[in-house]
Amino acid sequence: MSFLSETEVENLTIERMIFHVVDPASESPTFLAEVKPPQCVDFFVERVKETLRGAAYEFLPGAGVPELLYRALPTSDGDDDFIQVSHDLADRFKDKVKQDKRLAPGVLMLFALKTTGNVQLVAVIKYEHQQVVSYSYIKDESGTPVLDADGNPVPDLQTLVETFTKDRKAMQKSAVIRFQDYRKSTKHKTPQSSVVVIDHSSGRYRDATQHFANFLDIKRTFEPIELTKRLEDAAVESIKANKHEVPAEVAKAPKRFVRTAISRLDGFDFEKPEEFLSTVLQGVSPEAKILKTFKSKLANKNISTEAFKFEGATPPAAEYRRVVTNEGITLLFSAGHEENKNVKIKDEDNGGVEITIRSTGLERNDELEKMPRIPD
Repeated sequence: MSFLSETEVENLTIERMIFHVVDPASESPTFLAEVKPPQCVDFFVERVKETLRGAAYEFLPGAGVPELLYRALPTSDGDDDFIQVSHDLADRFKDKVKQDKRLAPGVLMLFALKTTGNVQLVAVIKYEHQQVVSYSYIKDESGTPVLDADGNPVPDLQTLVETFTKDRKAMQKSAVIRFQDYRKSTKHKTPQSSVVVIDHSSGRYRDATQHFANFLDIKRTFEPIELTKRLEDAAVESIKANKHEVPAEVAKAPKRFVRTAISRLDGFDFEKPEEFLSTVLQGVSPEAKILKTFKSKLANKNISTEAFKFEGATPPAAEYRRVVTNEGITLLFSAGHEENKNVKIKDEDNGGVEITIRSTGLERNDELEKMPRIPD
């Protein structure tokens, strides 16, 4: 199940917005007035949509943040705690992340979001201040651009700070919280909730930094072992559903090839599923049906927006071994035969190999006109 349906994402908009300055150089936040009505809605809705492609998180048992954020939502009895919640949230942010040396000056934004139906959403975004340079043309008293000796307009450069940009890294940390039902009065307890998070300051796999996780009282919904297992299942199921598209050896032992790929790679990036599948299959076309199946399986297992480090999967031990000598003699035997010393292979100093087979007897000793077919 996705965090929001396509229809809900398409109809997403901002109902209320407020932000406060959180500068590491200041001990307390600088509180600002609510932006009424919300401005630059399309710009910030796109930032929220980016966050929806983040990792799944959940609140820790006993966490107080869900109730705090829930108070920011409108109620039928007229209570309005939105501004007070934003103040409490900014104070908490300053307290929880003040030791994070990576924290850049910026603002903490709180949005009350709305979409179709009774979906209740809030977004919390830490936006980093960006320093940019703008330019215009120097003009005379009449407003006409001043020209140089060659007739070219003379530029005027200005440094601007405290701007919001589309740069992903500027939206340093963000979270969207969905409450699973809506409240009809303030007497109702906080409903069940789900959280999606992006933290661009945390590295490749976008785990929330410990400071940001402490601020929101959250933990990742799936541990790396569980994420790795779900990925393995999605890949194996995709191979079984598209056997005609994959190499014959992969189709015969999909789990082995998937786990071998996992053992060779550091982790998985949901934005590049073809890279992982290509490692498993020794190449995959962008138009391949199996790639489409794989993406669908990832969504079914709720990991279509997860990036994570692999953990816990090891290639299964080989069940059988095949030995072919330079003289054309072929031996097929199981790993257990070597363990029980029924088959012993010893390298000789001259480059040759001595193979010893010990048995309690011969089950068959046939004369054949041609060699039976041996599987690849």
